Amino acid sequence: MVVSSPTLFARARGGDRYWKRRRIFSLSAHFFGRKKNCYTVAVRYVSRALRYGVRGRKLKKYDNKQLWDTRLTAGCLELGTNYTNMKVVMDDVGVALDRKVLQNMAIWEPRSFRALASLTKAKEEEMGLNSLSGPSLSGVVTRGML
Repeated sequence: MVVSSPTLFARARGGDRYWKRRRIFSLSAHFFGRKKNCYTVAVRYVSRALRYGVRGRKLKKYDNKQLWDTRLTAGCLELGTNYTNMKVVMDDVGVALDRKVLQNMAIWEPRSFRALASLTKAKEEEMGLNSLSGPSLSGVVTRGML
């Protein structure tokens, strides 16, 4: 639609209604019954479907994160270490791998994952007295004991 003057612009308001309805009908094309054919009904169901789509994408991310954490925890328990300790050690050492890559390594590359677990165990032993789970000394009083 080409508008050459403000007067014609004020008069030419009919095209927007067509495209607005067209957009709603294209989004409701896979619905059944009046949800597909009647504009006023279609608007409600399309907005609802779009809301559920946003919620579904967020839930998908959450579910994937839970699945990856479960797989990593199981892989770490198999090798005698803890996933939270593994994350801390990998941050200290400078290994930047996210949950998705780590769980793929635990499933498809067990030797590499075993190497990361052994790195975690070695680093925990190296920390010694600096760690909370290290050996306790007799006769030493700390603030946590008070």
